[in-house]
Amino acid sequence: TAQCIGRVIRSKIDYGIVILADARFARNDKRSKLPGWVLQFLQSAHLNLSTDAALGVLRTFLRQMAQPVDDADLKQMLLDHRTVVSLVKGRQ
Repeated sequence: TAQCIGRVIRSKIDYGIVILADARFARNDKRSKLPGWVLQFLQSAHLNLSTDAALGVLRTFLRQMAQPVDDADLKQMLLDHRTVVSLVKGRQ
């Protein structure tokens, strides 16, 4: 499942929609097996939605993502190689 989700998001500036339509993902014991980078985006309010409610959430997401991002904001969101190396050294 995580590998399939990862195919949608290829870089930090990508966005996409993944619908976990299997009823098993409504159960916490199944969701908890997903990796942290997936879990951080799952919201309990978005579980067991009707089709109409899900479409509303999707429309809102796509409207937000369609807004332009200026260069200053983009630079804050993305890490360059030097910053990544510094963060890794800080954890050691």
